[in-house]
Amino acid sequence: MARLADLLAAGQSPWLDYIRRSLLTSGELRRMVEVDGITGVTINPTIFDKAISGSQDYDTALKSMLAREPTLPAAELYERLAVEDVTAAADVLRPVFDRTGGMDGFVSLEVSPRLAHDTVGTIAEARRLWAAVDRPNVLIKVPATPEGIPAIEELLGSGINVNITLMFSIAHYEAVAQAYLRGLARTPDPTRLASVASVFVSRIDSAVDKLLDASGRPEAKAVRGQVGIANCRVVYARFLELFHGLGFANWSARGARPQRVLWASTSTKDPSYRDTMYVEELIGKETVDTIPPATLTAFEDHGVIRADAVAHGLVEARALLDQLARLGIDLAKVNEDLQVEGVALFSASYEHLLTSLDAKRSTLLADAVDAQSWSLGSYSASVAARLDRWQAEKVGDRVWTCDPSLWTAAPAPDVASRMGWLRLPETMHHEIAELDAFAEEVRAEGIRYVVVLGMGGSSLAPDVFARTFGHRAGYPELLVLDSTHPDAVAAVHRHIDPLQTLFAVSSKSGTTTEPLSFFHYFWEVLRALGVPPDRHFIAITDPGTPLEQLARERRFRATFSALATVGGRYSALTHFGLVPAALAGVDLRNLLDRARTMTERCGPSVPAAENPGLGLGAVLGELGIHGRDKLTFYASQGFAPFPDWAEQLVAESTGKVGRGIVPVVGEPLLAPANYGADRVFVTIAQGAAPDPNLDAHTARLEAAGHPIVRLRVPDLADLGQEFFRWEFGVAVSGMVLGIDPYDQPDVELAKELARQLMAQPPGATGAASAPTTSAADFRTLRSAVRDWIALGRPGDYVGVQAYLDPAPDVRTALDTLRRRLLERTHLATTLGFGPRFLHSTGQLHKGGPPSGLFLQIVDTPRHDLAVPETDYTFGQLIRAQALGDYQALHQKGRRVLRVDLGTEVRGGLARLTEALDG
Repeated sequence: MARLADLLAAGQSPWLDYIRRSLLTSGELRRMVEVDGITGVTINPTIFDKAISGSQDYDTALKSMLAREPTLPAAELYERLAVEDVTAAADVLRPVFDRTGGMDGFVSLEVSPRLAHDTVGTIAEARRLWAAVDRPNVLIKVPATPEGIPAIEELLGSGINVNITLMFSIAHYEAVAQAYLRGLARTPDPTRLASVASVFVSRIDSAVDKLLDASGRPEAKAVRGQVGIANCRVVYARFLELFHGLGFANWSARGARPQRVLWASTSTKDPSYRDTMYVEELIGKETVDTIPPATLTAFEDHGVIRADAVAHGLVEARALLDQLARLGIDLAKVNEDLQVEGVALFSASYEHLLTSLDAKRSTLLADAVDAQSWSLGSYSASVAARLDRWQAEKVGDRVWTCDPSLWTAAPAPDVASRMGWLRLPETMHHEIAELDAFAEEVRAEGIRYVVVLGMGGSSLAPDVFARTFGHRAGYPELLVLDSTHPDAVAAVHRHIDPLQTLFAVSSKSGTTTEPLSFFHYFWEVLRALGVPPDRHFIAITDPGTPLEQLARERRFRATFSALATVGGRYSALTHFGLVPAALAGVDLRNLLDRARTMTERCGPSVPAAENPGLGLGAVLGELGIHGRDKLTFYASQGFAPFPDWAEQLVAESTGKVGRGIVPVVGEPLLAPANYGADRVFVTIAQGAAPDPNLDAHTARLEAAGHPIVRLRVPDLADLGQEFFRWEFGVAVSGMVLGIDPYDQPDVELAKELARQLMAQPPGATGAASAPTTSAADFRTLRSAVRDWIALGRPGDYVGVQAYLDPAPDVRTALDTLRRRLLERTHLATTLGFGPRFLHSTGQLHKGGPPSGLFLQIVDTPRHDLAVPETDYTFGQLIRAQALGDYQALHQKGRRVLRVDLGTEVRGGLARLTEALDG
């Protein structure tokens, strides 16, 4: 890597902030050291957690250990694995250590985070680990906590190399540097002693940026993303004073080395920032930058070298920190809080690592099946060839650098501005404390219900959370309202006590008609009860939207700003999904930890054939272009809600420019003869116990020659893994399909037509606006259904669009109708409630392949509801939405039958089902 060589020439040592067993056994680390120029390795419990729980790299070693000692504690398992890796890495780096006279070539091993506030325990464990590795080029990592400082001095004084971690402030640096000098005075041979002082960078900006945004002051915006680097410039200036002044001259003459400054946490957390800024701006002599793999790849691709960059701009850096104080932000307090948080995060990762090891032990001892497998028949060769090609083209690495050339149909800015989802499992970890605290505040107040007022990407993930996890004891019941049918709105109103309800108005754009209509309705409900509504509302939206402004004007209880670089259908792990989940008592840390495990498995260094996301994407894409484009989901009961979320992801991401994959969710299990040669089946089994019905059905389909993708998830918390697996897989399938997975060019058409209909005078949006068959006239209905079915062709699919109240008995009647359609036509069938599906599969219906045969079902609500502060009712709104959708389908040349059930919905559905027999 040429740029790493330039870093070395500029006096900075590039270290790799990553480890996993395959990096060592494959020879990749040796190549990175000998060819690329990596001169050190840092690790921590979070990295080991990802590596051990997120791969099979350690299975052989664990099996060997467990064969001898099956009850070995998880902490002992971890330490043995860590010592093996660190020892092997130290041996790879030993030539660097020897060549540089002991200045470089180090690998770090951290004491247990449980000892962060235990001086005596830290000293004892550090000595034990130092002896266990027994290599001169090892650094024992100790946090710069008040209790860690005396341990650091003692260890250095006894000749043990130390990497001091979790430093944020100049005060932290001063304490650490002085401890090094005192330890140097006590060590028996100062020429052999090595130490680095690790200053964390991006976490400072993440914390300060949040305070700057909250201040609302215009001048605060100019400071965003600059404080972490300014802080480092001040630290580096102090390093020069201490180790290149007269005070250290005598030590230098005796062969002692300066304690180098190491820049840690150098990956950008805010996707709007340049992804290499924390490398480029901190280049300096006698420094170390420890770089995660994705940032390393990005730097080599487009990084800029400026020698001594960190030494420039000191005056401006001090001025910027002074300006921060004038803005009311106490950086010293922020940094102290960050150290406390850092200890807590590493401790949580360590505990999760031990839990993961216990789970891995159970899995290995039970010889559990693989999480993802497939049986593809003749399609196996094309999938394997695709993965081989992706491996040769380094697609896995390039996805993580957001390389727009991977998606030839996508404009480069579209890719750059929509891939924030890649790092959500890591970045949203920093939001957990705030979200949990808010959820606890709401719970303590006795709030009994949380109602999400949203559509599409803003409502589907909360709905999955609600149906998968329910709500923890003592936490509010989570409900989702995403239907504009008056009966649906009234049903939610009847179910809740508005005075004990928190309403979450959720819209990415902040302009979505449906959630704003729901907001107006429930705001008026509370106002009519004589209470101030504001404390009962929160907003979840992108920064700077009209909804954010509305929340400010109406004094909402809270506003949560989601990442603008994440599209709605990829937003399950943003505030859109996690705020409602937290309010229901879902364990966010566990959920995100599981998701982070999947990111590790899909990481840039994982071979394509072992990458679950690339594997899934190759299957979806290759089978899609070979005519197997009806992706049919079946899931065990616990995971049954998940495909409803995946439906939007697949349909809206792939259904455009006449191409696309049709997700089929909730279809009945019938004999294989009912399914055409356009199907691929996905089964999601939850837990270790078999699902006899699903297993038997899948076996029959496989025997009939249908391609099968099998997923098995250990428990419900693995929902986090599946969100990420499918986001990754669907995004990369776009490379094969030749589409842009991030746009939705045809969604707006139906919305615009509905707006035009709403703007017409009363009466102009009547049934005459579209050809409509009445369910009350059975003879005409049967004839219309027969003619409509006759339009179907092999490879088509049937889309049932129900602009009805999604009540349980209506769903049951529609399921019966759907079963009859499948038996009659042998075509794949989909079912969506309007207007919800407009924000889910609507893009596919209009922009995907012209293979849809659509049945639009409408009714006349017996009772309508006005939408306060507007000139329309919910009944008028849903009617306009149905008519607008019909007109959009007609404009696109789609085949549509529109049936009006009138006021007799149940009887009308029964007659419609009966008409299918004619």
